[in-house]
Amino acid sequence: MPTKEISPGAGVLVNSCRALEGEFIDVVAGDLAADGKKYFAVGPINPLLDLRANAQKQSKPRHECLDWLDKQPPASIAELAAALRDSDQRFIWVLRDADRGNESADDDESQNRHAELLSKFTHQTEWRGRLITGWAPQLEILPHGATAAFMSHCGWNSTMESLSNGKPILAWPMHSDQMWDAELVCKYLNAGILVRPWEKHGEVIPAEAIRQVIEDAMLSDQGLAVRQRGKVLGEAVHACLDVGGSSRKDLDDFIAHITK
Repeated sequence: MPTKEISPGAGVLVNSCRALEGEFIDVVAGDLAADGKKYFAVGPINPLLDLRANAQKQSKPRHECLDWLDKQPPASIAELAAALRDSDQRFIWVLRDADRGNESADDDESQNRHAELLSKFTHQTEWRGRLITGWAPQLEILPHGATAAFMSHCGWNSTMESLSNGKPILAWPMHSDQMWDAELVCKYLNAGILVRPWEKHGEVIPAEAIRQVIEDAMLSDQGLAVRQRGKVLGEAVHACLDVGGSSRKDLDDFIAHITK
């Protein structure tokens, strides 16, 4: 079970909800109850934004990528790390310094090659994409109407953020619990497509294989199905946080548990 937890006294608090992991929550809660412990699934803990409702209430400056997203057709964006040039799909690619490989900061030649590559890529794709090399407002990009899917390493926070906003995941697990999160999303929740199977985590995935996943997500019947499933899950997660929802109830029970 891929939930993240903290343990206050005799209780376990997790960033998950029954809409995503109800069957697993019941199993773990039962096991903990045998030891006299309580289990509280109160997720998602990330804020859920309604950009349409709040568009006129924004007081802080918006990231420029959001203005670009506003101009795109509905359900047209995927945040991608590879094969974007040939996919013919609109995208936002967030490429931070930590994602650029094992380049030495003192290797001027390597740095220059990297800068040249990014400059060329940006020029070739400027009409349909945005490359962000710094901070990106992920919690505003994901709920945007132009965003269709999220290519992610499947860390649990990103998984919760994507699904709680109704967006399917193109799963590319790297390490730790990410392989299990990817299994949950793609094979149990049917809200994602696997980019790289875990058994191939030591291999370089060809650009053509990545491009095929992108196009499947955006253009195929399978992609339509996972996008629809993502939307259903997003609505279910929202319901968990509403009055009477399972996460709201568990939070109330948790507060009562630690204050009694």
